[in-house]
Amino acid sequence: MSEDNDLTLQTFRALVENADHKFARVRDAPAYGRVNQNHFFHKVFKAYTRLWKYQQENRAKLIQCGLKRWEIGEIASRIGQLYFGQYMRASETRFLVEAYVFYEAILSRRYFEGSESKDLGVRSKELRFYARFLLVSLILNRVEMVKHLMDRFVALVDDCKSTFRVIRYFHSQFLA
Repeated sequence: MSEDNDLTLQTFRALVENADHKFARVRDAPAYGRVNQNHFFHKVFKAYTRLWKYQQENRAKLIQCGLKRWEIGEIASRIGQLYFGQYMRASETRFLVEAYVFYEAILSRRYFEGSESKDLGVRSKELRFYARFLLVSLILNRVEMVKHLMDRFVALVDDCKSTFRVIRYFHSQFLA
């Protein structure tokens, strides 16, 4: 790996860590109360916007360094989560529509397809993405998308049950 690629990857990982740290503060903040949510939202959104722009400008180098498509999808998913969280706090439909736009882009660009099906962590991220997108689609009354997402979600859950022993154990112990 060249020194330039190494620096690009280090910068990318630092931006991811910074954005994730800020995201955790927004995610863990109460949905109501005295905390100024807008201040935190703008800081974390700015961090993810910067991260998104950086990965777009340096995508070729990052892919050479081993960046996976699902990692790009995870960034977009976090941005969608930010919009959805802001919708939950402010009840402004524009935030819900923005979340839908990001989730639809993730789906159409197939960021999670082809990911390591044997990696439970990646599969969990994919399942959470579908669950969030389903919720947003339900609220927006996008019936055709809901049907499509449900079919895909059920197929993923079935695949997980057959692929991951932990889920089979959980299912047999707690859901039977």
